[in-house]
Amino acid sequence: MLSSVLLRGAARGNAATLIKSVRVSPLKAYSTIVANTQRQVGIKPLALAKQISPIVMREISVSTPRMASATGSHTRLWTIERVLSAGLLAIIPAAFIAPSQVMDALLAISVVIHTHWGVEAMVVDYLRPSVVGNVVPKVAHIALILMSVAALGGLFYFIKNDIGLANGIKRFWAIKGKDTNQ
Repeated sequence: MLSSVLLRGAARGNAATLIKSVRVSPLKAYSTIVANTQRQVGIKPLALAKQISPIVMREISVSTPRMASATGSHTRLWTIERVLSAGLLAIIPAAFIAPSQVMDALLAISVVIHTHWGVEAMVVDYLRPSVVGNVVPKVAHIALILMSVAALGGLFYFIKNDIGLANGIKRFWAIKGKDTNQ
């Protein structure tokens, strides 16, 4: 009897009507009443959603932040991102002091991963499905992955078939503009 009264009140979504109909003290919160009713009736929406979710929706996660959000390993990911960022402070000067294909490849991988994670954080933060719909975030993630792969491939091509990343940047810095006094 009590559960049917509570369910009718919960279905209407009106907390005042629910409290008046059951004649409970106003100190009890509406969410507590609904939660107790759900427990009595045997409805567990979170457990049901977890069972249905893998069937209905498939999460596409190919990058580290998306995988961490799916599995819940946020601390380890945060640590990896910070170690990579701190490692860039050593990798960048080392690539210019001792230029080689190995150092150039390490620099290229580190910079592309660092940039990918940064841009992905912006995509996740600003292109939420609740704001822009379901299609735009997926397209943005796919475009980000394609751009990151293309950037890494281009850098590897430049390292393998040209003078290398560090030497190329050194030569770019050595370019002098036209002197306007002549």
